[in-house]
Amino acid sequence: MRYGIQKNQITVFDTFSFNIKHILESGQIFRFSQEQENYKIIAKNMICHLKYDNQRVIIKSNDIAYAVRFFDLDRDYESIKRKLAEYEFLNEAIKFGEGIRILNQDPTETIISFILSANNNIPRIKGILNRLCQCLGEDIEGGEKAFPTIAALCSEGVDFYRRIGAGYRASYLVKTANMLKDSFDLDLYDKNTEKARKALMSLPGVGRKVADCILLFAYHKEDVFPLDTWTGRVYRDMGLPPCVNKCDKLVDIFGNLSGYAQQYLYYYYRQNKII
Repeated sequence: MRYGIQKNQITVFDTFSFNIKHILESGQIFRFSQEQENYKIIAKNMICHLKYDNQRVIIKSNDIAYAVRFFDLDRDYESIKRKLAEYEFLNEAIKFGEGIRILNQDPTETIISFILSANNNIPRIKGILNRLCQCLGEDIEGGEKAFPTIAALCSEGVDFYRRIGAGYRASYLVKTANMLKDSFDLDLYDKNTEKARKALMSLPGVGRKVADCILLFAYHKEDVFPLDTWTGRVYRDMGLPPCVNKCDKLVDIFGNLSGYAQQYLYYYYRQNKII
């Protein structure tokens, strides 16, 4: 991908592989907002302001090095799309969401966010996370708050998490935060996917689907295919036979391109409300 850096600004030139809407609405991130043509993302303790400018995307951030990794700018998505285009079933979805990139998010933030995502909807998840960060996050700039540290997450009990809207997930969040503080090793990058998934599923509130989202969006494990309502319809529409574990069957088909295939298909099915 062609991009340039000048002081606190990144200029992305290849917008056919970087579309702000495609990235933000592909189900992988919740702390973002839009005001007309201006977008704001808060991730960990980074703030990014994004906008289009003459067929380019301008990204201004308080942490440029983190932003480059966060947006996965050094990965060749055109090559990925060419490989995926060999699967005829994917071609329309790839064209529809051609600007998707898989973000490299902070593991703690991703774990907490996707525990909250279970049996939930995106507006409600965003509201809970906003209240969580306003209450426990450190100041960044302009009144914005960072995602809370593990110590801050552990400073409150179940009642607090219920008050901010977590519902039955409140006890999961408390137990998980304490495991992250006391015993859980977040360094799963070099573990194979099966071992990393097993580790994540030892956390309260983390089942297979949530674990696979964390593996994809925090650890960039490419051989996962998180299955939800929308991507479950993909399995049906591919004409695949009944199967106990549809996720594994889809990974058998797409291999190390599974995570990318999932994102293009999720975005296509959700935006077009394919039922």
